[in-house]
Amino acid sequence: MGRKLEELIGNLSVWQTGDYGDVDTSSPRDLAIVELRTMGPQAVQALIERLDGLLAATAAHRKRVKAVQAAWTAWYEESDRLGDEHGLGADLERYRTIPSDSLPQRSAEDTNYRDPYELKQGIIEALHQLGDQRAAPVLTAALSDRTCIPAAAQALCHIHADHAVPALLNAVTLVDHNTNKGIVFDPLLASLRHYGVSMAQARERFEAETSPQGRVRLMHLMTQLPDDGADRPSESEIRDSLVFLALDDKDNTSRWEAVGILNRIDNNTAERDIFSEWEAPPPADVIRSAIALAAHGKPPGHERELASRLRRIRHTAPAAQAVEATLTQDSPEPDTQELRLALRLALGVHTSELDDPLRFARALHRLSSHSQVGGSALLALRRTCWDLLFPQMVQDDEARRREARTIFDAIATPHEHTRFAGYTSSQSFWTKLRQRFRRG
Repeated sequence: MGRKLEELIGNLSVWQTGDYGDVDTSSPRDLAIVELRTMGPQAVQALIERLDGLLAATAAHRKRVKAVQAAWTAWYEESDRLGDEHGLGADLERYRTIPSDSLPQRSAEDTNYRDPYELKQGIIEALHQLGDQRAAPVLTAALSDRTCIPAAAQALCHIHADHAVPALLNAVTLVDHNTNKGIVFDPLLASLRHYGVSMAQARERFEAETSPQGRVRLMHLMTQLPDDGADRPSESEIRDSLVFLALDDKDNTSRWEAVGILNRIDNNTAERDIFSEWEAPPPADVIRSAIALAAHGKPPGHERELASRLRRIRHTAPAAQAVEATLTQDSPEPDTQELRLALRLALGVHTSELDDPLRFARALHRLSSHSQVGGSALLALRRTCWDLLFPQMVQDDEARRREARTIFDAIATPHEHTRFAGYTSSQSFWTKLRQRFRRG
């Protein structure tokens, strides 16, 4: 590639103009495209090769980073499980199946990687304007890179690609149809319509999709396509996906959109001030549904992430209510898998968020005789007795004090008796100290 051609391709990354006050000022990208038009077929081939290389490099980087992240995610998940089993301060390394010193690290190449998305977009724009049919395959490939999707979709409306439809439908699963809708989603939708994508095609792609986010996005797409007689799936078919997204603690927009759709599916007309609850966890009924899903390995392939999300919010009031609802199921045969997960979550429930700590303790005590989860219930009761039982055992209400003491005596080991003695001593100390300050 000649130096001049290389320089022009490099300038395609600069879309800003030098003078923002002059609307007639051309950007380096615009000027480069003008010159590329004069260079003939070799320019198009050079642009195709450069874009193909950039796409491959980006894909390889993301694959390597994903592998490292997967290893660390598995390590953190095991850490959470072992921490629940052995308690705070335990030497977890002796129990690990994933030794800490075995964890992979990102290479310097990946740590310092900067996605050349502006250059990729500039090359796509140049290919679009040059209009050469040879660019169709690489433009189709660009639909797998989320930073390239809007530009590639627009280009494919003018440069026909025989196999664009599957790639366009795949691209739907990668873009947010809410954020920057006009810039990101609308160009993709226009291209789908240009290629005449039918409801049947979209539904077939929807049925094959396994990711919760992808299913929700494909469902949204189908609301934007004309009714051609093919059945549009009902929103109830993405209920599991919506529950998963409703527990996304890193994306408030997706979380509350999912909660809103779930309310519509369940005919829940309760009004919520979303803006005042923007950072809050989802409602207890949604968390209860999430416990049921994760316990049964749903959504497929995402159940471990859902369990992790549940663990991260288990200290909140809605989570406490959901855990208690699971533990106090009225069914003659409570679901063992759900109970097992709820008992893990119970280890992190904050008693200050419980409506009635004694009722929660009562549920754990009842389950301690369960044939399959009794050991987990007993562990949860013993692990939380400092906050759950001890305050009830020293309060003024005699009936509650007696019931709490009965539960304690039934499950306490010498260690718990020692802890209770320490608790009562500390309570006595603080009581005397408060009395002294009041007298002073």
